[in-house]
Amino acid sequence: MDQSNSAKMATTKAPQLADIDTLAKRDSALSPLERHLGLIKAMVIIMAVLIFAALAVIVVTVYSRLNGVEATQNLQAHELMIPSDSQVTSASLTEKGHVLLLLEDANGQQLWQVDPAGKVRRKTRVVQSP
Repeated sequence: MDQSNSAKMATTKAPQLADIDTLAKRDSALSPLERHLGLIKAMVIIMAVLIFAALAVIVVTVYSRLNGVEATQNLQAHELMIPSDSQVTSASLTEKGHVLLLLEDANGQQLWQVDPAGKVRRKTRVVQSP
């Protein structure tokens, strides 16, 4: 049994002062790059994800513009009240987007100018002289 105990004692060694000094020198000698390597890796991954997201947005935008898809295209409905005894006989569109309506009633004809918002801007009555 003495031989087995002596073998155990010979293999066990306590850390020496010189070994502790070299470990301390290695930790303090790390560059800032080595100390913050985990943070730098996380930032690189986040920036890669943001770059791919930006590229996806650009590709979708270019594709939708090439295909002529209008996301903001709205259908506008306007209601124009004309007198019950009148009848629209003619309608035309001007260069500025206004509509000219010719109405006939028992008293004669009227010319209405309607803007693109659907509001009557001008009414002109045409009356024949006696």
